[in-house]
This record gives sequence, structure tokens and C-alpha cells, in this order.
Amino acid sequence: MAEIKSTAPRTSWRKVIYFAASVLVAGFFAWKFQPQYHGNSNALSVLVTVFSILAGFLVAVMAIVANDRALKGRNWRQDTFYLQQIKRDLRKHALLFYLYLFILALIFLASLNLEWPCIVQVGVERFLLFLTCLAMLVSFSLPGQLTRRHISDLEKVIRDRQDQQIDKKPRS
Repeated sequence: MAEIKSTAPRTSWRKVIYFAASVLVAGFFAWKFQPQYHGNSNALSVLVTVFSILAGFLVAVMAIVANDRALKGRNWRQDTFYLQQIKRDLRKHALLFYLYLFILALIFLASLNLEWPCIVQVGVERFLLFLTCLAMLVSFSLPGQLTRRHISDLEKVIRDRQDQQIDKKPRS
């Protein structure tokens, strides 16, 4: 029987430090590059294109994560445990997807040329650049997650084949 690990997620200090560093980098990026963004229609087009593509890519990632091959258990109890892990991953991906959509909405809002004070426009643009940089940095973890998911699925197939071959061997 496969070993079932604890259902309580552990805090990964590496992830916490990476996220904190990402927040700092995104803050610096927003402060430093907002003047180049202000009134730049090319930058606006690039952001819309990039985050539209990322949103589509993330939908594909969510479909892969939700694949029933991720249920690696040998019985329903183990599958229930793995289903909880899948749900946790899907919640994280859904939050990132909503962040992408929120960024697209902010891009639209920032491009409207509303008659609000300049300081408000600059604030919206800085917030937008902060979120875009943060979302990009967080998105860098997606390929690694997909790779781990596929490797895990392949390892399960190999283990199942080994178990089948061991069960078929004649006993001496």
C-alpha cells in the first residue's frame, strides 16, 4: 500500500522568501518604470497580449492538474487524499488566474483617460505595474509545477508496471 502523507500543508520557507523577494522586486519595478509606462500605448498592448496569453496558458495548466491520472492511490482513501492536493493546487491556480483577469481590468481602467487627478493616474499605473511584475514572477513557478506533476504521473505508471510484473512472476 502506498504511503499517505499528512494532509496539513507545510510552510515552505523557500517559497515564502521567494514571494517576499518578488514583492520587493515588483515594488521597485513599479516605482522605477511607471514614468516609461505612462502614456505608452505600446506598453499597454504588450501587457494586454502577455496577460491574455498567460490566462489561456493557465487554463491549460488547470486542466492538466485536474486530470484524473493525478489520483495515484490504490484505493478510494488514498484517492481522496490526492484529491485534496489537487483541489489545493487548483485553488492556487485559480487565484493566479483571477490576478491575471484583474490586471487586464486595471489595464483597461488605466487606458480610459479619465479626468481624474494625475496622482491618481500615476497611482493606478504603479499598482498595475506592481501587480504585473508580481504575477510574472509568481508565474515562473508554473513550468516546474507541471514538470513535477508529469514526472510523478510517469513514476506511478512505472511503479504499477513493476508491481504487475512482480505479481506475474512464478514463485519458486
